[in-house]
Amino acid sequence: MVLKNLWRRKTRTSLTVAGIAIGIAVVVALRLLADGLTGQISALMAGGGAEITLMQDGIADMSFSALDEELGASILNMPDVQWVSGLLLQIGPVGEKSFFVTLGLEPQSEAMRHFRLIKGEMLQAETEMLLGRMAADFFHRSPGDVLTIQGRSFRIAGVYETGVGFEDAGGVIPLATAQQLFKKPGQVSFYQIRLQPEARGRIDALLVEIEERFPAVVAYRSGELARNTPDIRTFQTLAAAMSFIGLLAGALGTMNTMLMSVFERTREIGTLRALGWRKRWVMGMVLGESLAVSLIGGLVGVALGVGLAFLVSAIPAVSGYFVPRVSAGSVVTGLVVALGLGTLGGLYPAWRAARLQPIEALRYE
Repeated sequence: MVLKNLWRRKTRTSLTVAGIAIGIAVVVALRLLADGLTGQISALMAGGGAEITLMQDGIADMSFSALDEELGASILNMPDVQWVSGLLLQIGPVGEKSFFVTLGLEPQSEAMRHFRLIKGEMLQAETEMLLGRMAADFFHRSPGDVLTIQGRSFRIAGVYETGVGFEDAGGVIPLATAQQLFKKPGQVSFYQIRLQPEARGRIDALLVEIEERFPAVVAYRSGELARNTPDIRTFQTLAAAMSFIGLLAGALGTMNTMLMSVFERTREIGTLRALGWRKRWVMGMVLGESLAVSLIGGLVGVALGVGLAFLVSAIPAVSGYFVPRVSAGSVVTGLVVALGLGTLGGLYPAWRAARLQPIEALRYE
């Protein structure tokens, strides 16, 4: 009966499904992109096997982090530390690419080990750079070609691939060159720390120890840094706000559809009540219709959201930085939210339908 009632009003039902689908698509797409961005940054920070990452304390944007190079030597002297690698990160336009990640690393550092060359050779000079596979494809560059960054030309020594979009869509230059190029002498953005094997079970205690010894830094597990930084939290807050607006529109659309349905079927509901239908049966019928519409909209919205997220990730200018992470959790979240919309949007119309008196309803014109 539920589906039959919905099918009788195909246009209105279709519009309601579309409204819900759009709201759910926004929720799913933003979650996939946020999870993907977090995963990419986490993979970047854990490069080379680093378990701990340090950044400057008290900043609103991780790209503004600035740590003194002398700090690295002090951390390396800690008995539980195996190696320390300073990383200077800069994001900005390069050529026709709006977002290009330039990584400044010591060519001989341990963090360079996971940059797997697929063409060319490793860095040998200050005027050379390594280019990620995705960036090489975008710029149509190969070893021996030149790429200009901040007005300075770099010879491409080799092309690498790590499987991390932030790295594969960017490039690596020597740390000293990056400090000079971006006017950050003696500074790095982050420190990546690899612990001695016997100390890897005490990471939480070491995080506290490092922050106590060096008050200017904040220490994170490398895989957890992204989800804790202020800028990523701000992005998640904005995503939640946009999702709320979309969901509010979906809930109001569902309520409007179900209210109109109740008004149009007043005599029908009165007949059912006169034939012995109880109030809870009427409420169940209206709520069932609302949930059915929402579930259909949720399924369509999840599919649209996944497609939208991958469409955004395919835009050349941001390719590699927003890599959607599709999971069962994101799909379930979309469907649960859709059913929540159906419940919220159907409660009042269902209550109103159940309150109709049979005699009055039968007289309704």
